[in-house]
Amino acid sequence: MFDLTALSLSAGALSITSGAGAAYYATCAIRSQWLGETVWHGREDTSSVALTFDDGPADDTEAVLKMLDEHNLNATFFMVGRQVERHPEVARRIVAEGHEIGNHSYSHPVYLYRSAQETRSQLRRAQEVISQTTSVEPKLSRPPCGVRTPAYFSAAREMKLRTVQWSDAGFDWKRIDASEIARNVLRRARAGSIILLHDGDSRLKRDRRQTVLSLPLIIEGLRMRGLKVAPLSALLDRV
Repeated sequence: MFDLTALSLSAGALSITSGAGAAYYATCAIRSQWLGETVWHGREDTSSVALTFDDGPADDTEAVLKMLDEHNLNATFFMVGRQVERHPEVARRIVAEGHEIGNHSYSHPVYLYRSAQETRSQLRRAQEVISQTTSVEPKLSRPPCGVRTPAYFSAAREMKLRTVQWSDAGFDWKRIDASEIARNVLRRARAGSIILLHDGDSRLKRDRRQTVLSLPLIIEGLRMRGLKVAPLSALLDRV
């Protein structure tokens, strides 16, 4: 005979596990569209990729800007509002040199662990700080760690912010050197790739010198594959 009690408990556990898995996918999976529209790759009908940098501006941002200028490239910087307050001149330089900017929250919390009110405050405060400092209002948003919630999407829609994730990452938040960061980026890079790198550290504990050193390797590796770096806005057109 079947043990109906055990069967019932097993079914309940499976339901809980399935529910937890679905919740994780909806909030944390880079490509998930369950809670709201999310762009994670760009147009594939070009031979272009986009470079994006998170968590700045910071001490190493100027070195990133210098490297981009040497190669005549434009990138997108998803800025943390608190960091803009600490490095206002660097934030203004990013805009002055023709790079695009986005909202990456005020203090880099994971929205999954924040109330709806605090989530909205994080986005709004970052939007105000970035706009007032650079005279440019961000139209793009990337939530910290890529984690989205219903409250996040509600606030983003209210502020007319388009959510942009990524398709390829350098994993430069790990303790790895420039060559490994470049290999991580180039492993799957293809037309339409949105590449995630960092010009700052949300915990303010590490520098991004290895990321800076990886840029010539990434740029040359992309060139050898017939790929060029284009502004993110160009890749998002019609996506």
